[in-house]
Amino acid sequence: DVFTEKATKKLNTLFVEQGKPLVFGDGNTMGIKLDGLTPVVVNVADYSVNDLWVHDEKDRMKAAILVRFFDEPGIPNALPRPFGVFYSEDRASYEDQLNEQVLEAIRTKGKGDLDELLQGRNTWKI
Repeated sequence: DVFTEKATKKLNTLFVEQGKPLVFGDGNTMGIKLDGLTPVVVNVADYSVNDLWVHDEKDRMKAAILVRFFDEPGIPNALPRPFGVFYSEDRASYEDQLNEQVLEAIRTKGKGDLDELLQGRNTWKI
């Protein structure tokens, strides 16, 4: 309920956006700062925005840290539950790779002939 109740949602949820610092709370008063590889909840008034963790959805290591934000709500300095795109990787889809593989086979072996394939080289009489 703490993630959906209007009174507690802002204190327990973190919406991550590419290139923006990880801030949450009522009026974005709380933030996440990395102490080495350990995320720490800090008061934004005590730190510069440059000190806060800025989300980069292309950084696999930070995404691995972000997916482990599962503290029990209500304990002091509990990490909020993150929502949004944690990690994004640009790569070809399966269909694009398959089509490229077919085109490469046509370039190296030629177009092919279905009738010739069906007739085959080996015949027999029954």
